[in-house]
Amino acid sequence: MDTKPLLYTGIIIPVIFWLSTIICGFIHGNYNHISNTISELGAIGTKSETLMETFTLLCTVLSVFFMAGLFIACSQLKLNILPVFGVVGFPVMFGWAAIFHSGNHLHSASGPVFLLLYVGALLSAILWRGDSFKQIRRLSLLSLGIMLLIFIRFIPSTTIENNYTGLIQRFAHLGWSVWFVSMGACFIKLLNSKQHQLK
Repeated sequence: MDTKPLLYTGIIIPVIFWLSTIICGFIHGNYNHISNTISELGAIGTKSETLMETFTLLCTVLSVFFMAGLFIACSQLKLNILPVFGVVGFPVMFGWAAIFHSGNHLHSASGPVFLLLYVGALLSAILWRGDSFKQIRRLSLLSLGIMLLIFIRFIPSTTIENNYTGLIQRFAHLGWSVWFVSMGACFIKLLNSKQHQLK
């Protein structure tokens, strides 16, 4: 089975996600990417609700294919699969958000699941050893560092709370985007290299 098409979804998902925020932000009509959260794009009753739900569901489905590709790639490259379980947090969180839109009292219940992505990025930097995986370890640490910037929101500041909530939240999304793209691209490169060696 050719694993690479599955791995390409790790590059496609962030592209779809970031495009969806731009498109839905425009459709919303009263949206500020710096101060408003991404959940507000799919909030109940907004003009962008249905389209954002569609994009979110698409990302959810694609992430399942991406996880499958990662598990297969880890098996082919003889890598520890534990870091891949961190990706499970993505379809759970996005799928939940697509079902329970902002404004529903259950919407924020999946929040802690996002921490699995932090654990996954950390484990990939620790467990994927060897010179061949040096680049992906570095990029995993970079993505983890970017995701950790979301904790700026816990600084007790009215200015931050009122003006920069959306920007801070986007750091976390930028972090997983870097991790997904780096895993997809690096694993494709490694599998290509392995195939050339076998010829």
